[in-house]
Amino acid sequence: MATKSKASKTQPANLHEHLWRVVKKLPSDFEPYGRRQRAAQDEDDWVSDCSCGCRHFLPLEGKLGYDWGVCANPKSPRCGLLTFEHQGCREFEPKARAAGDSPGWSAMSRGR
Repeated sequence: MATKSKASKTQPANLHEHLWRVVKKLPSDFEPYGRRQRAAQDEDDWVSDCSCGCRHFLPLEGKLGYDWGVCANPKSPRCGLLTFEHQGCREFEPKARAAGDSPGWSAMSRGR
């Protein structure tokens, strides 16, 4: 009788789909995850999400970190929560730009 390895018992075959089942969705998240629209209602309404290089978005280890992380911003309703990079929040803060970085620096600057 073949036995499964310990790793296969503790990790679902498709971790991305598993994370979608367990991630908490908040009304303040961007649509379709929450109720917030991407189009700015006024100039004070930020439309950036974690994929734009939020300094508080801590990517998960490995390939999952391209899409998933944890918010560490104490001002965010997502603080301490598993977060898909496009869920977004109003407390987005860009990472500091290094001298000579191009305008597209943020999407590539998440340490990957």
